[in-house]
Amino acid sequence: MVAQVHQDQLTRIKKNIERSHEYFQDNVKRFNYFRQFVFQSSLSEADRAALKETKKPILEFNSLEAFISRLRGEFSKQEPSIAVRLLDHSGLDPNLPLILEGHLRSIFDEANHNGCSYEVYTDILSGGFSAMKVWTEYQHEKSFDQVIKIGRVYDPTLVGFDPLAVLPHKGDGRYCFELIPKTKEEFQAEYPDIDLSTLKFSKVEGFNWSYQNQHEEVLLLCDYYVKKKKSKKLVRLSNSHTLLAEDYQKFAQYWQETGRLDQIPHIVEERTTSLETIHRYRLIESTVLSHEETSYQFLPIVYVDGNSIRLTNNGQAKQVTRPYVYHALGNQKLKNFAGQCLANELENMVMHKWKVAAESIPEKYLEAYTNPQKASVLVYNAFLEGSQGMIPLPPPQEVGRVSAPPEIIQTFTGADSTMQSILGSYDASLGINNNQLSGVAIVEGATLSNAAAMPYVVSFLQSLNQVAQIIVDLIPKYYITPRTLPVTLPDGKRNYALINQQGGITLKYRSEQLEVCVSAGVNFAIQKSRALQQIIALMQASPLFAQFINTEGLPILLDNLEIRGIDQLKSQTETFVQQIKAQQQQQMNQPNPLQEKLNVEKTKLAAELQRNQLQHAHKTMELGLSKESIATDRMKLMADMQMAHNQNLVQLEKAQTERLAKEIEWAMKTSMIHKQ
Repeated sequence: MVAQVHQDQLTRIKKNIERSHEYFQDNVKRFNYFRQFVFQSSLSEADRAALKETKKPILEFNSLEAFISRLRGEFSKQEPSIAVRLLDHSGLDPNLPLILEGHLRSIFDEANHNGCSYEVYTDILSGGFSAMKVWTEYQHEKSFDQVIKIGRVYDPTLVGFDPLAVLPHKGDGRYCFELIPKTKEEFQAEYPDIDLSTLKFSKVEGFNWSYQNQHEEVLLLCDYYVKKKKSKKLVRLSNSHTLLAEDYQKFAQYWQETGRLDQIPHIVEERTTSLETIHRYRLIESTVLSHEETSYQFLPIVYVDGNSIRLTNNGQAKQVTRPYVYHALGNQKLKNFAGQCLANELENMVMHKWKVAAESIPEKYLEAYTNPQKASVLVYNAFLEGSQGMIPLPPPQEVGRVSAPPEIIQTFTGADSTMQSILGSYDASLGINNNQLSGVAIVEGATLSNAAAMPYVVSFLQSLNQVAQIIVDLIPKYYITPRTLPVTLPDGKRNYALINQQGGITLKYRSEQLEVCVSAGVNFAIQKSRALQQIIALMQASPLFAQFINTEGLPILLDNLEIRGIDQLKSQTETFVQQIKAQQQQQMNQPNPLQEKLNVEKTKLAAELQRNQLQHAHKTMELGLSKESIATDRMKLMADMQMAHNQNLVQLEKAQTERLAKEIEWAMKTSMIHKQ
């Protein structure tokens, strides 16, 4: 039924797929050619036929893989830096970005265990491009919970995108697709009701939906993802929140069911918006097998660019992908040719030592000429036998070897330095030929070589950032039940976080509320070596910094080490640092003998001081009592003096009174006598 409903879409979908394949066909050919040139053989069948024709040795001196392998090895130690930040803080847990960062690291680590990043980086170095995809699957056979997975596509050359896409990851395109080869028997076992009688399994050059591979009939199964737009009404509420008009009815119903007494936010503005949904069609050449509207907001297949460039030719723009060794192709062929010519010179080198007339060699002395490695004397006949000394014979002459042309040797040896100049990789020549370069110079040269390949790292991280954006958008759509979420901490430790339950974080958000940024970490081996040297130099310059590194900064020092057993050393270091801190705390709590002695002396001094203070207080008190006694005696003396003075006054008053009485009495007596 699905096939009949969407059968009218089949022609349009096939046309888009074939147009995309035609647009990218040159890049696909270049991808396959360079990967075969680098990893299999730098000699084509035409080159081998030409060497056979000219009777030269079929040799090759491929040095391109060594440059790519060095970058791959360096990339295997690189860890991307993931940052998630909130753009809209309304109603979101502030710890949400940390949980999302940890879960993104966990998903990337799981994918890298299967070689995702390593294989994708190998693709863009050797072929010029690659692709990754994001999908969901059940956690295990007996689970209803789905998990998000990422990985490299089956074959980057069987993936296509909209030719009008501009962004590096091609997420702005209208569609994308992945073609999966399946044998006819395998497909019929999976889809027994599909009629394949109209398919022609023939050997045809170029793109074909069904073909014959040796003795097997193969058809292409296509997963086609296309963007479709829907017009929706968007409303803004009085509390500044925005949502779709159809969701506002659900929001109002939920508001009433919760029994909230405050007034529901009312609509203050509305407009029409266009929302994109991703639809997936699964089809073969003749039939649309299924159709569904997915939960993706972004196209789930992400293009990974290398170092491509867009060129316009005759008014038609095309994207030209270029592998890392794109410009070194001619130099590699030149090195092969010079080496083959040099090998041909060695192969045809004259091995004769002597040129001598046959009549000049006595038969019994022939071994001295045919076996020159055995010490002997070269004896020859000066005259022809039987000529009685009349016919002289030429003496033996040493055959001089003709050396190979110096241009061949110079071209062969100079090809390596030319290769390094083309690729911008100079560290391979450092430290040889006694050029007396220091270790710092070697590290700096290796760092510059990493910088020459940095465009490929930048392109990879741009696509990885798009993958992270897709994952962050899918998390609230699939992680809706209470569960534990695996997270990887920045130090590499694994842990679990509770989500959608009490004590955990609720994963209910919109992807527009978050911003995801994936950037290059500082974990390249050469950068670690440089960081280690800088830390050591700072420790030597500052004892305080050395003390800090030896305690709190020891894990940072170990992160920049590249030695065997570093993981075990890191785990043991944490225990060691904790023990050191515990010992320091214990030492701080335990009494120090010298400190105890000082404390005793301080106690004695305090007691002596207290005793002196008491004595002083006692003496002061005694002095005070003496002063009080003196004051009392003085007051008593003054009181006695006052009393004596008062008594004297009384006596004087009494004497005066008596005297006055006597004078009056005498006057009266005198008056009476006078009267008498």
